[in-house]
Amino acid sequence: MAVLLLPACYGVTIGVWKILRQFKNVPEGSFYFFAGVAGYFAFQWVFFRPIRTYVFGHELTHAIATWMSGGKVKHFHVSKKGGHVKVSKSNIFIALAPYVVPLYALLLLAAIFGVNYFYPLEAYWQWVLWFLGASFGFHMALTTYALKMDQPDLKTSGTFLSAVVIYLGNALTIIFILGVLFPRTVSWGHFVRVSGSETLEAVKQVTKGTQIVWKETIHVAQK
Repeated sequence: MAVLLLPACYGVTIGVWKILRQFKNVPEGSFYFFAGVAGYFAFQWVFFRPIRTYVFGHELTHAIATWMSGGKVKHFHVSKKGGHVKVSKSNIFIALAPYVVPLYALLLLAAIFGVNYFYPLEAYWQWVLWFLGASFGFHMALTTYALKMDQPDLKTSGTFLSAVVIYLGNALTIIFILGVLFPRTVSWGHFVRVSGSETLEAVKQVTKGTQIVWKETIHVAQK
């Protein structure tokens, strides 16, 4: 399954790249969002990693994914050294959700749009974008750090498949957030069309290459 998803990884990568290229002129105040991402990276590099905060969000995401899957959370523990959550069921969604879902960024996004409904935040929008960028930078930096460790979550469905799913999931999450924040710049429909066409092209090229290799193998075997 992981191998079959590799063309999709290629297509999605091209789709994300074409979307990100549109931000070279920093439309819609996007400078502040990307400055927030860079700002968090700088904070972690200069000061420290907020491990306990990350672990809490990580385990809470496992718990939320379990509830969404119809399961029950039996035990929830978080400490500076790590955490764990005991659940009644497990699947690839529950196991990998923390590596894909930027929980704090999504909660902040929901809170901002909720507040904005009652009290317009246009005057503070630059700061809003900065904090959203920083929260997404938090997810990117600490998810990368966590993946360097020996994570049992990745073994549920195999490390290779888990890596592919995490890559695709984070790419789609990036496009989702950028589409919400910068709707005049990011078109989800355009992203789907580009990613789909590039994926199909990759499949065609792989199929063509496989046929050539197979024919050459048969030809050599017949000799």
